[in-house]
Amino acid sequence: MGMSASQARLLSITARLTDNENSGQSISYSKIQLADKMDQINTDYLEALKATKLTVLTGFNNSEEVYTDISYGLLTGYNNVAAGKQYVVTDKNGKVLVTDEIAKAYESGNGDLNKFLAALGYSQADIDITKNTSGDEETDEDKLLTKQKIHEAWDQYLTSVGLSFEDEEHGLEFGYTSLGAGYFNGYATYTLNGETVPLNYEGTTQEQRELYDYALSITEAYYGDSDSVSLKTAANAENQGYIQYLTNIFNRIQQTGYYTEDDESTTIKDNAWFEEQLRKGELQLEYYSSADKKFVSTSIDSDSAIQEVEDEREIAIVEQQYEMDMAKIEQMDNKFDLELKKLDTEHNALQTEYDSVKSVIEKNVEKTFNIFS
Repeated sequence: MGMSASQARLLSITARLTDNENSGQSISYSKIQLADKMDQINTDYLEALKATKLTVLTGFNNSEEVYTDISYGLLTGYNNVAAGKQYVVTDKNGKVLVTDEIAKAYESGNGDLNKFLAALGYSQADIDITKNTSGDEETDEDKLLTKQKIHEAWDQYLTSVGLSFEDEEHGLEFGYTSLGAGYFNGYATYTLNGETVPLNYEGTTQEQRELYDYALSITEAYYGDSDSVSLKTAANAENQGYIQYLTNIFNRIQQTGYYTEDDESTTIKDNAWFEEQLRKGELQLEYYSSADKKFVSTSIDSDSAIQEVEDEREIAIVEQQYEMDMAKIEQMDNKFDLELKKLDTEHNALQTEYDSVKSVIEKNVEKTFNIFS
């Protein structure tokens, strides 16, 4: 091999050695990044193992408590919580989050409880009104008892607002004047000394309003349109709990108003969204206190019917993803090791060739010096 050819070969080998070393450094850096990524995956995995979810006490299996994943429908629905509590969900301003059905019923009632209940198919009237239209013969005793109940209901309301007819009160006849089709489309009346007078609401307190609404409901049910028969009334004990549940919602809405969540990005049917809003405090909880006869504040941390537990399903998903990520990293790490091994073998071969060519050049140089010396 000539001097120039040897030198050219040496330069080529030097370039390849440099490229080999650069490639090795690049792969070594990639292995460091891979190790960092592995550390982050491990950190995320350990954090994800702490995943929890909110659950609600919904029953008992013998003596064992049964909890179900929290949702808007479960928490605020009728008689769903085993603790017997009725919940409402509000925003930070106290407005009640309701379903579209409740919102429409409230709007149609225009602030009237009886119309609100009727829009949902119910009436708080607790008298048997089926005989009015079923064709059954209503006895004089039935009529007397019903009229007496109506009379007593109006007595309580009138007394509560300071109205009294003294002895003449016992001669009052109550009735209902309908203004057209539909439930509670009209007004209650009383007749005194041959004059029929509307019974308008004249109270100022919640108790007075409740007495008036109840008296109105049984008056309309008995004297009003036959359409009332289609309503589910409190005369059936099975309906009483649900009617009270709806009444509680109505009264709570009356205090601070209501709103709905029903667009493409947000829906109360989205359980993940609902739980997240509760955790962030964007949505707040209240439960109905029978002792206080109103809704009182509670929280997911302090409420005995709500429990935070390990989210086994989420953890299983996290573990599966972790195993997949680690398998990919191991595969990449093995690939890098093979490439480094290949580069190391190539480097040794190039180094051997480099040393050989360098030796030839050195001998040629020495020989040349000897000739000209």
